[in-house]
Amino acid sequence: MEKDFTLKRYKKYLIEIKKQEIPFLIYNQFIINQDLNKFCLIRHDVDRKPRLALKMAELEYDLEIKSTYYFRIKSVSFNPKIIKKIEKLGHEIGYHYESLSDCNGNKTDAVKDFKSNLSKLNKIAKISTCSMHGRPFKPFDNRDIWKIPKNHEILTKELGLLGEIYLDIDYLDIAYINDTGRNWTSGKNNIRDKVESRINADFYSGQHLLQYLKGTPHKKIVFQIHPERWTDNFFHWWVQQLKDFSINILKKIIS
Repeated sequence: MEKDFTLKRYKKYLIEIKKQEIPFLIYNQFIINQDLNKFCLIRHDVDRKPRLALKMAELEYDLEIKSTYYFRIKSVSFNPKIIKKIEKLGHEIGYHYESLSDCNGNKTDAVKDFKSNLSKLNKIAKISTCSMHGRPFKPFDNRDIWKIPKNHEILTKELGLLGEIYLDIDYLDIAYINDTGRNWTSGKNNIRDKVESRINADFYSGQHLLQYLKGTPHKKIVFQIHPERWTDNFFHWWVQQLKDFSINILKKIIS
């Protein structure tokens, strides 16, 4: 049976969504106009291995699909040359922030850290949306920096961002499909990357997901992907699988 988490399989997912005539949007388009009957938002969390994100971006470009790539400001993710290449392909670049975790829960320092890192990213690409990084091995939820009203005003007015995609989007009627934990079951190995939705978007395998997309899928989709685990290279695929397996064990211990 064909392996999941390969570029070959990812392409099949995208083709099936295209066959449904579901339009692909990027977050800076959707967040200002959420009253749509059908759409697919592809969100890439570039936690590590940005070169794999570039491969996905090129694949999507060939399929005439635009998506959004959220980059951390860490050496394992922050690669200006790759970020520029992905934006040049027509994709949106966003900020994948983890400021509260980096500042050990201090919200004041976290906002300063957020602003400093956003400034670095804005020198490379135009940033209009942000998304928290879960940081499962830290006790902080990075979204909490926006719970103070004045902080959310900083986010939207002072920094010129359209919003934070967890906080400023209503997911209730959206099928939120994500590969967190190297599976398609949102609650299995997922500590923080969850949304409130009444649409069941859990699948027991990649084949199950593929059959769902070939059938009559929900017409409002968020497809969240971590490029670091998607490769056609046999050796790298197995290394990442072992890494994901180990991380999932640690997550279970923590939770």
